[in-house]
Amino acid sequence: MRQIFLPFLLFGLFLSLPAVADEKFSVEIKVDVTDVNASVAREKALSGANRAAITAVARRISTQTGADKIASMNDAQLINFIKETSVLNEKNSDVRYMADLKIVINEDLLKQYMQERGIPLFLKKDISILVIPLFREFSGDTPLLWEINNPWMQAWNTAAPNSAIRFIPIQNSAGTAETVTAEQAALGDPQTLEYLRQAFGADDVYVLDAAYNGVEGLKVTASSLSGNHQTIIISGPKSSGTELFTKAVAETQKQLEQQILTLEQKLTAEENEITILYPFHSLNQWIAAEQRIKSLPETSSIQIQAMAQGKTQFKLLFTGSIDTLRRRLESIGYRLENGGNYMILQNIGE
Repeated sequence: MRQIFLPFLLFGLFLSLPAVADEKFSVEIKVDVTDVNASVAREKALSGANRAAITAVARRISTQTGADKIASMNDAQLINFIKETSVLNEKNSDVRYMADLKIVINEDLLKQYMQERGIPLFLKKDISILVIPLFREFSGDTPLLWEINNPWMQAWNTAAPNSAIRFIPIQNSAGTAETVTAEQAALGDPQTLEYLRQAFGADDVYVLDAAYNGVEGLKVTASSLSGNHQTIIISGPKSSGTELFTKAVAETQKQLEQQILTLEQKLTAEENEITILYPFHSLNQWIAAEQRIKSLPETSSIQIQAMAQGKTQFKLLFTGSIDTLRRRLESIGYRLENGGNYMILQNIGE
């Protein structure tokens, strides 16, 4: 095999997100490459920019595993997904090429490739997850949450964004510490978690209960308001301190992202509908119920079919399972009961 030695190679590639977050298939790239001459430097810069752009787009619309599969393709394969390259600004010397580029990915071709290869594809909306990081030295200990010696919370607060999902560590603002204690979070009280979900504008809430896993590593038990559960094991010595927790945040984000996006892709493809009868004491009670149900992430639409004195009948279009919907309704103060050909919605406590 012939080997080529390039003594003057110096490669710098800097990736930035597009100014408009909705442009999922457009990426702005800064390149700065030095090589044996400007022509070679430019060729390497464009090749590296193409790879960085496609990888960035893949991270926005798929899981980490899916993005890794796309990034593993060679340059000759990746270039097929480039729809357009615009040079916004450019400088060069005899051996250096610098430029600001805008690269647009061929949306249809990339989506088709992902579907054919079974790579998860997620395009419906950006997802935000509220994270409540509990920590225990040992699994049977009382959990820490707001205490300053909670290293799990500290790691989440200092972690750099590195996911297609927006993870929001809970913050003690506007009396949040009085709203939820570590014990309440550990028990997964649905009404408290639903209140927090709405307060932080999140799509779901994950309680991440972490404890040292024996002599080394961490065991993270992840439980969500919507009913998802997962156990994540992170290896590494306890003596590494913050390094172990930083690694744990990255691994937890990766595994939760995989679970959430894969499930979301499946659920958004399956929209369900049910007919619901809701008895109420006053019109204001119905208006409040309608607003709360519309605020649920699973709700697609509410279509009123009939309204009489003290009751209304409506069709609810929603994504996900009926069990998830029941849990969501209970978290906002309602119980869904089977009434035969329709469902009956009751205020909890009545």
